[in-house]
Amino acid sequence: MAVHPVVSIITPTYNHEGYIAQCIESVLDQTYPYWEQIIIDDGSTDKTGEIVSRYEDDRITYCRQKNMGIWRLADIYNQALRRSTGEYVAILEGDDFWPAYKLERQMKAFGESRAVLCWGRGALTDSRGNAVSLRPEDMRPFLVGSRYYLLRYLLFRNPIVACTVICQRKALVEMGGFRQPQYVPYLDRPTWLELGLSGEILALDEILGYYRLHERQVTSTMRLAMFKANRHTAEFYKGLPAEERTAIAGQECEPRVLDARLADYYYYFGRACLIEENWSGARENFQKAMASKSPKTKVKAAVGMICGLCRKNLEWLAEMLNEPRMDG
Repeated sequence: MAVHPVVSIITPTYNHEGYIAQCIESVLDQTYPYWEQIIIDDGSTDKTGEIVSRYEDDRITYCRQKNMGIWRLADIYNQALRRSTGEYVAILEGDDFWPAYKLERQMKAFGESRAVLCWGRGALTDSRGNAVSLRPEDMRPFLVGSRYYLLRYLLFRNPIVACTVICQRKALVEMGGFRQPQYVPYLDRPTWLELGLSGEILALDEILGYYRLHERQVTSTMRLAMFKANRHTAEFYKGLPAEERTAIAGQECEPRVLDARLADYYYYFGRACLIEENWSGARENFQKAMASKSPKTKVKAAVGMICGLCRKNLEWLAEMLNEPRMDG
């Protein structure tokens, strides 16, 4: 008799009483029945726990904890990872949901490849679950490109919607679990970058998850954090062996060209340091930004250096240049 691999579904949730039922039911509707769902409730204050308790299925485990928040997402995910027993790990946050064929399609794809991670199109929905757009809009470059093409792309933007992902548990555990650098308010892109170094990444041209967009304002604090988070990708790339940097750069550019492009991230991190009155940190990052090939970035970084010495922020210049302000 054939042995079917079990998929461990990690479901972090917080105050998702309006969505958690659809999330769980989309798992119960899967045509591939060999799964376990580990729901980690990060201290919800609404009826999330009450709703989860209505589902009596031995494959569902519910764990409630004190609130840890967005800056400890990796701890939440890795707690679920430690509880998991499956050969594969899927991600499905409590406000997202899946098409019924999702697990069957991807497990078939894993059986025909040696990929460590499989992903596909994500449908972005409104609060009611109605699809409003697809990400990415065009999957073709990822279907034919190598994993190094995707890694290069990930340095500047993230096309992978987390709820479409299934990865090998072994590969995830061997790299130490989900990654969340100190100043990064998310874990998906850092985790995909690390996984991409360990093996092939397989893209499927199908909708494999529905990601719900919430109607809420991004606070100035979170906006600042998102600007700062990009520094991680620059440091990730700089820390790679020379042969890996060359492979990621590919034939389209050279490592020094990518180094220069990533230098722009230090400019934004320097601006963030000015806002936080971290004057020495600002000067350090503006100095790194001077490696940019863009004359405009070089000039802005030089002005940033002066602002750091004068202990002033740089947002007045951003406003003059029609760039988004980072302080509100």
